[in-house]
Amino acid sequence: MSTFPGSPHAAGPGRLCGRLCGRLCGLMLALLALLLAAGCSSGLRLGYNQAEILANWTLSDYVDLEPHQRDLFGRRFREMHDWHRREQLPEYARLARETRTRVEDGLTREDVDWVIARGRGRLEALIEQGAGDAADLMLSLTPEQVKGLERAFARANRKMAQSWGIGRPVAEQQRLRTERLVGQVERLTGKLSRDQLERVTELSDALPLTNDQRFAERQRRQRELIAALQSGRNRAEMATWLRQWAPSWERGRDLQRAQLYADIDRLLTPVQRRNAMDRLQAYADDFAALSAAAGPQRQAQPQQQRAAN
Repeated sequence: MSTFPGSPHAAGPGRLCGRLCGRLCGLMLALLALLLAAGCSSGLRLGYNQAEILANWTLSDYVDLEPHQRDLFGRRFREMHDWHRREQLPEYARLARETRTRVEDGLTREDVDWVIARGRGRLEALIEQGAGDAADLMLSLTPEQVKGLERAFARANRKMAQSWGIGRPVAEQQRLRTERLVGQVERLTGKLSRDQLERVTELSDALPLTNDQRFAERQRRQRELIAALQSGRNRAEMATWLRQWAPSWERGRDLQRAQLYADIDRLLTPVQRRNAMDRLQAYADDFAALSAAAGPQRQAQPQQQRAAN
């Protein structure tokens, strides 16, 4: 939970996960992405409790499942959701509280690195838990569904290229990047002053413009996913591949931006810092409350039986 929602671990390490999993496998692993989609505390609780509905909506944007596939997805998602509520949300609450304490007097580069490392640990636990179930869904896809996924990736890429300004002049791409960054910061801290906006713009513009490289990397990763779906791997092989592939979706970007978050933090007023601290506390409270609402543990289907399905 970095102070700034622009971090891949803002309000929990969730936003990164949706990107990491290339959307398809992310549907089994994207519980955290759903948390952050709401962007506010009350929305977080609602989004988490409606995670299966939200995941199905996202799924329908990328692949049209047959009834038996949708049933498989639903059963596995509910099992994972139960596990996540019991086992992971207490860890997120602890991370939010520790982060709040750590950054209360000002965020340093070391604080950002610490948050990113802890967030990656939570992400890796999520991937480890969900990779086998994601592999089952991936292996159930027909060649026609895989082609449909390719087309969905192309549609999503066109939207992203437009929002990032791919192919436009450098100044335009920088402006769009800064607008996204300011919006992320203000959702947590409140409105920035004119002087703060000018300084954030300077800090953002000083970063290397890597849109083209990131966009090309995104497309390459999508091609890797499509190739994996067409590879003929068995369940164990697919799950192993997924555990290796998913965590590195945006590695490197964290390091590029870590100092930026620390620099922006130094611009905050006491009121803005209090807003950010209050938001972190609200997230910790939400994670704790959601975890406390866990029901009795469901009996998971044995692994041998799963593999035979």
